[in-house]
Amino acid sequence: MGIFDGVKVIDFTHAYAGPFATLNLADFGADVIKIERRDTGDVSRGWGPFKNDYSGYYSSFNRGKRSITLDFRSEEGQKVIFDLVKDADIVCSNFKAGTLDKYGIGYDKMKEIKPDIIYAAISGFGETGVLSSFAAYDNVVQAISGLMDVTGFQSGDPTKIGPAIGDSFTGLLLFMGIATAYYHKLKTGKGQKIDVTMLGSLLMMLDNPIMASSVKEEKVTRIGNMNPHYSPCDIFKVKDGYVTIAVKNQKMWDSFCSIVSDNEILSDKRFETNEERLKNSMVLKEIIDNLLQDKTKEEIEEKLTGAGIPCAPVMNIKEAFDNEQLIERDMIVELADPGTGSIKVVGNPIKLSRDLPVISKPSPLLGHHTDEILKEIGYEKGKISELKEQNII
Repeated sequence: MGIFDGVKVIDFTHAYAGPFATLNLADFGADVIKIERRDTGDVSRGWGPFKNDYSGYYSSFNRGKRSITLDFRSEEGQKVIFDLVKDADIVCSNFKAGTLDKYGIGYDKMKEIKPDIIYAAISGFGETGVLSSFAAYDNVVQAISGLMDVTGFQSGDPTKIGPAIGDSFTGLLLFMGIATAYYHKLKTGKGQKIDVTMLGSLLMMLDNPIMASSVKEEKVTRIGNMNPHYSPCDIFKVKDGYVTIAVKNQKMWDSFCSIVSDNEILSDKRFETNEERLKNSMVLKEIIDNLLQDKTKEEIEEKLTGAGIPCAPVMNIKEAFDNEQLIERDMIVELADPGTGSIKVVGNPIKLSRDLPVISKPSPLLGHHTDEILKEIGYEKGKISELKEQNII
């Protein structure tokens, strides 16, 4: 049993941000009923990489859910939605603001049917504001939020952060919002609407640059892999790859110098204090790169971490997958999947001592649970056949 065992979720989400939120609900025991289009299903079913002609992307973000195919634009399809909502706890959506309202199945209609429903919505820009009617993608919100402008090297162009954090972080915040609203419902019996935006979520990640800009009243610049508060803190090239090192105080600096240079750079006036090291950080990086060029990742990590200096090898994804720490923490989970056959997925990092996340059920085939779900809400076999003949399900 999970902490959300018995909680029923009607899931209209698709692509990334919304499914990431409902994935977390499913990991902790919620019954997530995924509403999909009859013809193509969730758009991410068409996104690679593929295995056995099945989307690994879809498999990763929809584990533990049940799938029902339904034309919710039709009157009969909307009746099915309303019947599903009658005994549901949560409805999730990540359509552009106003989309479900246009079809008559928005929050106002849902709460008429189920007054205590929690209606959780993700959108690019929110239910209100001048951009509310616009669709958003990760690169768009990374640009508008200012995140791109503070990412990358000072001499280069603004840079998009590799993974689609505009989706994943927003999905995580929606999960947090749902948990908060559900706790409120348990105390008061009242549901409510949750409005989480990709733009607002990424702005939340920029609290430090925004604070610095506010206090200094000057433009925050890109600094690459460095840290604006202490030096050296960067990525350094070694014999067999790269390591990241963070020398955070003078004591660490003294130890670092004795390990990598027999104290040669300790006496250099350019690096005597943290302020001087920050001022001359590019020169210092070149010197350290040269000092480490004949050292291996393992060698330098062992020496520096042994001295209490933060240091780690820069790993590729395959190396991260094989990392013993991640495996021991159940962060790499292999699932038997009906589409891909088998797939390794990222586990859930939220570890509760009494209610661990359970990642054992794969993603659903398109419409696999349609009949099962309709029977649960009282639909007879004849009615289900009729809906199929009408192309509703």
